[in-house]
Amino acid sequence: MKNLELLSGTNDIGGEEIYWELVRDAEAGAADQRPVVVLSHGAGGSHAAWYQQVPEIGQQYRVLTWDSRGFGNSTNQTGQLAPTNAANDLAAVLDYLEISEAHLVGQSMGGWHVSAFLSLFSERVRSVTYADTVGGLWTDDLRRAYEEFRAGGGLQGTRALPLVGGHLALWTDDADRDLAHAFLYQALGSFHSPPLDRLGEVLEFTIDHSSFDDLNIPVLFIAGEHDQIFPSSMLHDSANRIRGAQFVQIPNAGHSPYFEQPAAWNAALLEFLSANGQDLSG
Repeated sequence: MKNLELLSGTNDIGGEEIYWELVRDAEAGAADQRPVVVLSHGAGGSHAAWYQQVPEIGQQYRVLTWDSRGFGNSTNQTGQLAPTNAANDLAAVLDYLEISEAHLVGQSMGGWHVSAFLSLFSERVRSVTYADTVGGLWTDDLRRAYEEFRAGGGLQGTRALPLVGGHLALWTDDADRDLAHAFLYQALGSFHSPPLDRLGEVLEFTIDHSSFDDLNIPVLFIAGEHDQIFPSSMLHDSANRIRGAQFVQIPNAGHSPYFEQPAAWNAALLEFLSANGQDLSG
């Protein structure tokens, strides 16, 4: 097992301070030229949400996590959350780290950031993974499902949930679930006040499934079996609209299977990269 080294920094980009962390092989240090996997968090998270992914994925790849504007340790002075701004922020971080291309993974809101990056910098994208996200690839069914979710209050809704360990992004009906782990999900979101009231600006960004037709970029959709925000069956339908895209459903999970079922989620991602011939030598 590799010993991993953590680098971190904050870059001034377009009037915002954008925080990032890069994990690499400690022995190789700056000579570590393995491919990079970028993990982009959702609206309830930050770079810290990926703590169950970084150590494992870091055994095979360099791993970059970052906080988008207004989340975690990044600022939101300009109040501009458009995915294209996030894409340019990420591109600037990659430039600073001298990373020319990367595998992109977007969870929920992060899927929109991935899609925007793809639309602006497709030549820098080795693969795309959409994790429980529309990512701007709306279908009629997904729009209806999301409108129903919003009608019930959305992420700030008033649904009956357990006080400890209850969260709309988690599946709470598994009798064997780890309550302390679920409570950690709540706690990770308590260290900042994300601008959830501005998510409409993110959701306005759209791309067409046909955008992938001529890109020759591997695409994976991962979805939790019980995702109540973006139902798994509808994300499967979205995946089917992209030629060659793969789909994996994670059992016993809601909207955040990367957190709820990390072993299955990590295995799905790593298998996807391996099956698509992603050379680990760089």
